[in-house]
Formats: sequence, structure tokens, C-alpha cells
Amino acid sequence: MDFYEQHQLYISQLRTTLAKISDIDLAKKRLTYLRWKVAENLDKLLFEFETNVKKTDANILWAPDATKAIEYMNKHLQPYSNVRFLQHNAVKKLVSTGKIQVPPMPEKADAIVVGAKFTLANTGNFFCALHSTEEYDAMLQAKKIIVIAGIDSMLASQADLLLAKQLYAVYETGLITYPAEILSRPGKPRGIQAEIILILIDDGRSKIIEQPVHRPLFSLLNFDLPPVCPMQELNYEADNWQKVDSLTYFLYPFMTDIHAYAFHFKNNYGFKQLNNYLPYEIDLSDHVMEARQAVHKVDKINPLSALLDTDKSGIVLHPKKFRDRTKFDKYAEHHFFGK
Repeated sequence: MDFYEQHQLYISQLRTTLAKISDIDLAKKRLTYLRWKVAENLDKLLFEFETNVKKTDANILWAPDATKAIEYMNKHLQPYSNVRFLQHNAVKKLVSTGKIQVPPMPEKADAIVVGAKFTLANTGNFFCALHSTEEYDAMLQAKKIIVIAGIDSMLASQADLLLAKQLYAVYETGLITYPAEILSRPGKPRGIQAEIILILIDDGRSKIIEQPVHRPLFSLLNFDLPPVCPMQELNYEADNWQKVDSLTYFLYPFMTDIHAYAFHFKNNYGFKQLNNYLPYEIDLSDHVMEARQAVHKVDKINPLSALLDTDKSGIVLHPKKFRDRTKFDKYAEHHFFGK
């Protein structure tokens, strides 16, 4: 299936699914509020999560960065030769940041490395969105499961999970549910023969909540863009673990230093379009303009540069432009990527 066909299928599925939700705007506002409250109270929620995990004699492995997370992971994977890494967002970030050489997928895995979409403070559980029932079966047969989660994956209550996983599924896949999913907890839970180890990683995520103006962006960190999103990538490579999607590329300056990485957003005009693919009520264009304003305070720019840096976020990419791939590549690269 080529890019245009993928796009058409996603859009068709998305329209059908959204028609089943009575008030999608209200749902997005509710999720945005829930995730905002997490950012406001993250220190308390992390403590609550750990407390609930320990109630069943299990533990969390806290990792400030990818290096420590890999150290933990290697220690627990050492007895196993058949290890499978599932391509989930948290795992991909760890592989990319730690430059891990992912082994070929074995026929049957003794150990699985999987990413948690959400962690739930009031129960100590985690939620994994799986790409297929085959991934589900592989997890049930494994002897050891390493769950990778970022501190950004937190939800305050398991009661919030239904809304969160539904909106994530809708905008990531176009469908109302994931193909398969697992709700479990660290340790040795019933129904799974494996021991489950949870590694919770900060890796700079907490820096965002130090600046209240950027806290809405915190809620985007564990979201996967659909591969057909016009801002995702010109050449989508599903098997490329090192590939950085445009949302991660955009967020990086806000997590580190907007002055040092201003080129990530300075000539990028497509963030209004990107909002169409997010389950949140957040205007990324506003963040871009605020960041540009902060950068320009210390920049010496000439009038021509100022003119070229005007906002063109209103440009709409019409689906017909997907038909001619050559023209689309030129159009997208100029208007969306700023490369």
C-alpha cells in the first residue's frame, strides 16, 4: 500500500470513527484537562503510583536517563538469548537515545521489551497498546517482560483510562480501539506467567513542567503520529528504529533549549495542520510563535529575514496533492519541514 492509499484509508477510518463519538471536541478538552492536571501534580502522582505498586511486593526501577534504563534492562535480560523488542513509542525512544542494536526478532521470545502507553497512579497498573494479537500472544508466552515507560505516561486514575486510550487509538490508527491491549502491573500478576519489570524513565521530560507555558506539551510526549500524517515523514520507514518523527523533533527544543535548537521550528509552518492529528485541545502554532518571539529577542535579524519568518500556518494540504508524489515531496518539504 503506497502513501496515498494509506492516507485515504486512514482518513476514511477516522471519519467513520469520529461519527460514532457524540462530542469529539468535548472529549479532547476533557483529555487535555486530565493530562494538564497530571503535569501540575506529577511529583505526588509518581509517589502514589510507586506506593500502589509496592502493595503487591513489586517495585519500580527509576531511571533518570537512557543510560541507567539500559543498565537495568541488560541486567534483567542477561539470562535470555531470545529477546524481542516491540516497536512501541517508549521503546523506540530508548533504542534511539541509547543507540541500541536491536536483535532480529526470534521465532519465540523468552523475554519481551514493551512500551507502556499509560501508567495509572491510583492502582499501580500500566496499560500497553499492542499492534496485533500476535504481540499479545508473544507477551503471554514470555518468561520475562520489561516494560518501558516515561514519566509522561501517567494518568491520575484508572477511571481516566477509557477516555485516554480511546482518543489515542482514534487519532493514532483511525479506529476506535487498538488491535490488542494489556492492562497489568509489575511483579508476577495473575494470568501472565512472566515476571514483569517496570522501568520508569525521566530523560529530561520533567524539565517541561518547570515552565508553566510549556506544560500542555507534556501531554504529547507519549503520543504516536499516524504514518500518513503530512508532518510525519517524507519517507516513512516503519522498521527504522532511529527515525525521529516530526512531533519529537518539534518538542526537543522545548525540552532542552529553544535558543540552541531554534532551527527545529523557526521555518516550520505546518503545526496548525498537525493539530488535526492530535487528541488534544492544544494550539501548537501558538507555541511556535512564542518560541520564535523568545529567540528573536536575542537575534539580530534583517527586515528580509523577518518577512520570510511570518506565519503561514493556515496553508492547507489538500488530499489531491498526495496523488503526485514528486510534487508532494517538494510541497511538503518547503511548507512543512523547514529543512
